[in-house]
Order: sequence, then C-alpha cells, then structure tokens
Amino acid sequence: MPTPPVLVILGPTASGKSLLAMEIAARLPSEVISVDAMKVYRHLNIGTAKPSIEDRAAVTHHGLDLIEPNDKFSVAQFLECASPLIGEIHGRGRLPILDVTSPLYLKALLYGIQQGPEPDFALRDQLEKTPLDELYGDLQQRDPERAKKLHPNDMKRIVRALEHVMLKGKPMSELTPWGEMRDDVQWVLTGISWPREKLYERVIARVDRMLEEGWLDETRRVQEQWGFSRTASEAHGYKRLLAHLRGEITLAEATLMTQRDVKTYARKSMTFFKQFPKVQWLSVSSEEEIRRAALYLRNELREMLIVGGVLKEERDED
Repeated sequence: MPTPPVLVILGPTASGKSLLAMEIAARLPSEVISVDAMKVYRHLNIGTAKPSIEDRAAVTHHGLDLIEPNDKFSVAQFLECASPLIGEIHGRGRLPILDVTSPLYLKALLYGIQQGPEPDFALRDQLEKTPLDELYGDLQQRDPERAKKLHPNDMKRIVRALEHVMLKGKPMSELTPWGEMRDDVQWVLTGISWPREKLYERVIARVDRMLEEGWLDETRRVQEQWGFSRTASEAHGYKRLLAHLRGEITLAEATLMTQRDVKTYARKSMTFFKQFPKVQWLSVSSEEEIRRAALYLRNELREMLIVGGVLKEERDED
C-alpha cells in the first residue's frame, strides 16, 4: 500500500529552508516541524532565527519553544516530540514539512537513535581540562579509527569519542553509522545548495541583521532572567555575545567570531547533509529560484498525498 509523503528540507543555515517551507505551505495544506537543536529553547528567538509571528499564525509550527534556556534537551526528547507528529499531521489531511538545521536530529528520526551513552558532564569537564594533544593521543590509542576521522583540534568531538569508549567500554567507531531508513512514510528529501561565496554573504548579512534586531539585548535578558544551559550557551552567536557581556571581547570581535563560526557550521553541516541518500538538491543563486522550486514541489507532493490517502483527489488548495 502506498505510504504518505513527508517533505524534508535540508540545507545549511541561511540557505532559505524556511522560505521554501512557507512557499509550499501557502499552496498545500501543511504543518512544519522544526528539526533544530536550538529553536527548542524559549526566549532564544532572534539568534535562532525562529519563524516570525506572522508565519507561525499562517502555518502551524512544531518543535519550537519546548524548554527554558537553562534546561537540557536531548535527541531522545526530540524523537519523543517529533515522531508522533508525523502521523498526527497526516491524520489532519496535511503534509508534514521538516525544516532541518540539525543533521543529527534528522538522522535519528530517519534511522533510529545511536546507542551511545548518556552524557556524563562531570567526565566531560575532567576531559576538557586535559591538554588537547594528550586527549587526541589517548583517542588514537583507544579508538584509532575514530581518531583518523577527527581533526586534532576538534575538542568537542574528541571528548565525546573518549567519553563513549570510557563509558561503554568499546570504541565509537564500532557503531553502525547508517542503518535502514524507516519505511512507514515516504521521505522526500530536498536540499538547498548555494554557491559557497553567496551563502557566506547571506550568513554575514543575517548576523548583522540579527544584531540590529536586538540580539545582544536578548542575550543579556536571558542571562539575567534564566541563565543558559551548557548546550544553549554554546549556540552560535550566544556564545560570543556572552563572552562580550563578561568583558572578554569587544562587540566587534564577537560579531566577527560569530560570522566565522556560522560559516564554519554551514560548511560542516552541508558536508553531513550530503551523506543522506536520495536527496534532490536544488542549486540556487536567488530566493526567486527557491519560490519557483516550490511550485514544482507542490504539484509533485500533492499527487503523493492523494496516492497516500491523505488528500482526496478533488481537493485543490490553489
């Protein structure tokens, strides 16, 4: 029996994923599920580029504002939230659209969660106080295959790999990287790809715009009223603005470092996204091309919704 579709929109930050989602939702009954590790935090609005009040009024969005900024959030919690939503949205006669920023969250949703250990923050603190060259040397001994795939300066992933082998008693490299994709729905993976320099221009413009909209004031307010959890404090931009508020760097330095951080993350996330199979990549150089792509996708997805039993054939939202 044909399975109903789920549209999955991949792409680095500032690529126009939300624009594509909204353009399709304007032409087809849809609901958006945010697949983003930072938009789950309440009050972190400007720096996480949450959808506007107008967009949220026009189209139902899920996965936003789930916890306070000083709380913890895990992949398992995301799955508890997102997995049931897909069937519920189909049941309402609508298309689920996944607006994906976090590749690991998407991978867990499509392939199941990796059976790694729960985070041990005390152990992480201990490891992070160790010189980086010693950590990398230790990982080379304990998990040489994983060490080969990591840059010697990648503190975060080196620590996580060591944490895994120390808590689980076996190397992270023994985990199966990709299993079988769940087949209860039909995944339509669509990615947005920009020329690198144009994407970087968009990243820089977004950072500047967020600062103009009050990103620094937002960071100060959250820090004073709630505080940041370990994860939230590492979010791009907030990390640098918090350092500025502590008097460690100037605002100009925080801005430049944030632009650099987001460009690096965009590049790395694109590399990760390209590991997903059967992605239909849209090579674009303007937002108008994204809007035109929405017209094509709308027609394709409407037929799939009809075949999958979500929409009746006579129903047309144009």
